[in-house]
This record gives sequence, structure tokens and C-alpha cells, in this order.
Amino acid sequence: MSKKDRVIGIDFGATFIKLAKLDLKGKMIEKRSFKTKAFTSRDGLIKEILKETQSLIGKDKSRVLGVGVGVPGQVDYKKGLIYNLTNVKGWKRVPLKAILKKGLGLPVYVDNDANVAALGEAEWGAAVNCRNIICITLGSGVGGGIIIDGKVYHGRSYSAGEIGHICIEREGPSCNCGGRGCIEAFVGNTYIVREVVKRLKKGKRSIILKLAGGKYSNITPKVIDEASRKGDSFAKGIWKEAGSNIGIFLTSVINILNPEIIVIGGGVSKTGRVLFDAIRKTIDERAIDIFLKG
Repeated sequence: MSKKDRVIGIDFGATFIKLAKLDLKGKMIEKRSFKTKAFTSRDGLIKEILKETQSLIGKDKSRVLGVGVGVPGQVDYKKGLIYNLTNVKGWKRVPLKAILKKGLGLPVYVDNDANVAALGEAEWGAAVNCRNIICITLGSGVGGGIIIDGKVYHGRSYSAGEIGHICIEREGPSCNCGGRGCIEAFVGNTYIVREVVKRLKKGKRSIILKLAGGKYSNITPKVIDEASRKGDSFAKGIWKEAGSNIGIFLTSVINILNPEIIVIGGGVSKTGRVLFDAIRKTIDERAIDIFLKG
């Protein structure tokens, strides 16, 4: 009987689905990805996930311990039932665990993407040896994973951690969750791009449009980041504004939960220093002093 020394990880994002085959120490063996929005139907997307996962498993099925899936929304992790994906349409009450288990013939674990990110950071990443952890994912939306005393906090309906929907402005912009003024509505990549385009059309001077080939439709967070790194003051200002907003909401999280560490990941986090300097400055100004002392 083959040794079970492989796992499959699936990162279900609103922009990309990313898959990887890893060993039990977290070392990546093989990876692949495809665009989420390339599929207009839920069934078509599930079919593609199954196809890509089976291809990734290849001849190693007897060695695969199981498949773990992180999804950007509310999940009953015990049942593997997706209640809702805020930024992906058509995903309400979907029994993803049962579907993948039947299609792959392997054990499947489904949870919120920030929860599994937090577990990964605690096991192999920035939060090793920490027992009270907040993990933030900045991408199409803002995800949150909470580990208290070494265990993921799931809450009564197993959906805790939706800190991207903490309100920072009562009459702020509408959010895909149905609320207003959520932090996600200020720093999700969709909202950042939309705000940049709006301000450019109103006359803000920047090299962003030039870097996007003169087309507003080509503006992405990556293009905005490139402009910022080239010294563009407008692009830098966008990231400083986003960082300040993130700092405001994280101050509330810190004051409530008093974590040992906050780990920030996701595509938007790759912006780097200009974003993180603004986050730290805001937290230093606003958080209760005793929570900032190690």
C-alpha cells in the first residue's frame, strides 16, 4: 500500500482558482491556475475544478491524503456546505465537499480561505508558535481568519471571521454583501480599480493610464502598483489611503481580540511598503497602547 504523503490544495478566489500538489511539510510539488470568470456557470466551474484537480493528482492518487479547499465566503466546514460567496455569483447553499468527494474519490475539506490561510501561517508561516492569530487576505474582497488559543474560531454557524464586512463608514459605498461602508468596499481590488478610474476621468494626473496602454479597462492593481513604484504620487496616494482604511478597521480588531500577530496576505498585499507603512501608522495612532506592546 502506497504511503499517503501528498495533499492537494485549492484556493478558490473570485479572480483565479489556484491549485497545488504538496508534500506533508508544505513543499509545493506542482501548481496550476485558471481564471474564475472564464466560466459563466457554476456547474461549468465545478467541472473545470474537477478536471484540473484530477490532472494535478495524476498517477499519485494512492499517495494523496486528501483535498483541501479554501473559498471566499461563508461555509459550514463540518458539512462542506457553502452558504454564499460574496464576490462570486450563483454560489448559495452549494454542497461543494460532497460534489468533489464524489468526483475525486478522496477525502475533501472545505473552509473559508482566510481560515485555512491562518492555519497555514500557524503551521509553516509567519505565525509559527503563536496561538492567537488574525489572518487577513486582501484580494477581490477582504477575508479574515481568527485563531484563538490555537484553534480556528468558527462561531455558532461555522462562518465567523467575515471581518471584511466590518463597517468603517456608516453611509459608505455599497458592498456586495448587501451592506454599506464595509472595509471591503474600500480596499477590495475591484473597488480600488473603480476608484482610480473615476478619479482619472475627473482629471487626476498619473502615469497609470499610460502604463495601461491608454485603456481604462486595462487598469489593474498590478498596474497601479507599478505606477507607485515608479514614483507616481497619485498611485502612492491610493495605496496610502487604502492602508489608512485597513489600519482603521484593524484597530477595531486589535482592540477586541488582542492578537499576538496579524498576518496580511493576498494580491493587494504585494503592494508592499507604501501600503504597510500607512497601516502601521494608523494602528499606532489609534489602537489601545497595551495591545501594541509585545
